[in-house]
Amino acid sequence: MKVLFITGSLNQGGAEYQILQLAKLFQEKGNIVEVFAITNYSFYQSFVFKNNLKYSHLNNNQNKFKRVIQTSKKIKQFQPDLIISYLKIVSKVAVIAKILSNKNTPLIVGERTSDIQPLHDKVHFNLMRLANAVTVNSLSKLDYIKTNFSGISDKTYFFPNILDVNEISFLDKKYDQSNLHVGFIGRISPEKNILEMIKAVGLLKEKGRKIQFSIYGDGRNANYLEQVTNLILSEGLANEVQLMGKTNEVFEVYKKIDLLILISDFEGFSNVISEALASGLPIITSAIPENEYLVADAVNGFVVDHKEVLSIANGIEKFMNLPITGKRKMSNNNRKKSEEIFDKNSLYNNYINLIQKL
Repeated sequence: MKVLFITGSLNQGGAEYQILQLAKLFQEKGNIVEVFAITNYSFYQSFVFKNNLKYSHLNNNQNKFKRVIQTSKKIKQFQPDLIISYLKIVSKVAVIAKILSNKNTPLIVGERTSDIQPLHDKVHFNLMRLANAVTVNSLSKLDYIKTNFSGISDKTYFFPNILDVNEISFLDKKYDQSNLHVGFIGRISPEKNILEMIKAVGLLKEKGRKIQFSIYGDGRNANYLEQVTNLILSEGLANEVQLMGKTNEVFEVYKKIDLLILISDFEGFSNVISEALASGLPIITSAIPENEYLVADAVNGFVVDHKEVLSIANGIEKFMNLPITGKRKMSNNNRKKSEEIFDKNSLYNNYINLIQKL
């Protein structure tokens, strides 16, 4: 089977990483695969080369109409048996380009977030009626679509992210009971609630707790990054909270920290939490369906109210109060859960079953 994967770019992001993982999986199963990006960024280019994925892209200076035309030409040239796209803008391009190509090739479009934008969604999901199937990695988004968009409710499916657990080493941590190193990895933007995390660290410092908080992430949201920086200084936390910048060495970060904190307002299916599970790294997370699918409170992490600073601080302190045996048990529970959830063969078979339906 020839499969064309259409993505926005190879820029850093969970959706971009996941569509590359899916392309890799399909290629490993003997399919002919090409990844096609409608812009030209290179963060994940090393992944493409390492896995010998065929890759092509458009230039960044092309307008949106030309991108649609060029994507249509790519479909005609490659002659795929199946097209898979991720993210809203890319899926709009894929739907229209497929129509212009005059091909009856099945198109599966992927939603990668639980964020809801009612007016925008109304336009988008009505257009997605022209796709053959919609996949989501968010349980709340699945329910939202099935409740509000009857035209695609019967062709929308939940697919968790791909993760090769066997490629991830389990971290046998030697916990320091007197000092905790907490880490965040992701965009430095308001929906991640980083200001609340910092305030929680401040509360714990006031209680005499020794804690270090390292923030790894893209700070392109200059206004929010300034708020974060100013809060660190105003709360007197320059020694406790460090802005580490963007990293593509996330597994090295997992080795350095004792606890991951990700308390977003919304998520799709978090790559960071998934990788932390496989690494055996305990997690503090927000009470949203996507995260609670991965993290069970007091079993392999703690679930907190992501808008309440005291709740966040209490969650961190609960972990600090665990004996070393309790922390190691939580780590083992994480690894065990990741092995149960992430099975590439099952995911591929689910895709094949969907394709056969189409």
